[in-house]
Amino acid sequence: MAKAKKLKSGSWRVRVFSHYETVDGKQTAKYASFTAPTRSEAEMMATKFQNDKGRFKRCEFTVLEAVEKYIESKEHVLSPSTIRSYEVIKNRHIALIGAFRVDCLTNADLQHWINTLSADKSAKTVKNAYGLVMAAISLYSDRVFRVTLPARQPVEYSIPSDDDVRRMMDKARPDLKIAIALASVGTLRRGEICSLKYKDILKDFSAVYVHSDMVLDKNNNWVYKDIPKTSDSVRRVELPAEIIDMLGDGDPEDFIIKSTPAAITDVFCRLRDSLGLTCRFHDLRHYAASILHAIGVPDQYIMQRGGWSTDGTLKAVYRNTLSDKEKRFTDKANDYFSKNLLNNNA
Repeated sequence: MAKAKKLKSGSWRVRVFSHYETVDGKQTAKYASFTAPTRSEAEMMATKFQNDKGRFKRCEFTVLEAVEKYIESKEHVLSPSTIRSYEVIKNRHIALIGAFRVDCLTNADLQHWINTLSADKSAKTVKNAYGLVMAAISLYSDRVFRVTLPARQPVEYSIPSDDDVRRMMDKARPDLKIAIALASVGTLRRGEICSLKYKDILKDFSAVYVHSDMVLDKNNNWVYKDIPKTSDSVRRVELPAEIIDMLGDGDPEDFIIKSTPAAITDVFCRLRDSLGLTCRFHDLRHYAASILHAIGVPDQYIMQRGGWSTDGTLKAVYRNTLSDKEKRFTDKANDYFSKNLLNNNA
């Protein structure tokens, strides 16, 4: 077996024969390169490659071909929005790695691709692109890669205050007012709001039944999907009587709001800008979660009401405490410590 050589960087690299390629009638030897922090790790990776080379060699797809085949195999299983997101990744982010054959791909190749993407793409985008490539490769190879992904940066949410939401509802046109109310009180997502039909209003319970979504398919068309974002998203959301009355009545199969999610965002952004605010429509959902948390509602109930499958988003939202509530709680905390800990006369 080839021996590892130490690089100027301090890492160790092993190059081993991979295969021959014929170009213009001439055969050229191609080598696979394995780099690791220690000699033993580099030589172990090279040994594994040589031992498994026969299996890997049978996979002559390029990374791009593997991704295309993977997407095709999932088209009737995954949601249209998921397939669309895969197509976006394939078209925008695979180019730098797409021409590499799966059986010749190395850790160094993948890491270079990840480093290049990370220069101007978010950690989430890089993670999603890498996840798609690994899922596609796993269909045709048992190879294991070791790479480092960029650390995800905390998201700073621009959560509106009570007054901000009230001002937006006062100025909004009727359909947007309903959308704002459903998001800021009921925690509904844009797609859930747009897919809500009159038959989903449960007046006896003062609630709406959330069980569908409106998403973009791979052709950029908005489609109604009688399946929500996740299984946890199927839920009954009880609402104040004022919002149930606001929804009105209509044919059971008609949509309550006859707009696409994109159209709602466009109208919302114009209204928001006119009021000098910076929040996104989706931040109305975060506003609802923050209010519920501030008044002492348990996280498990908040997750159920909002259709969250984990508490990760909730914790991120709580880190960005509502500004108009923050001073009240800070004053309450400081007052407690002043009276019970710092006041010598206590």
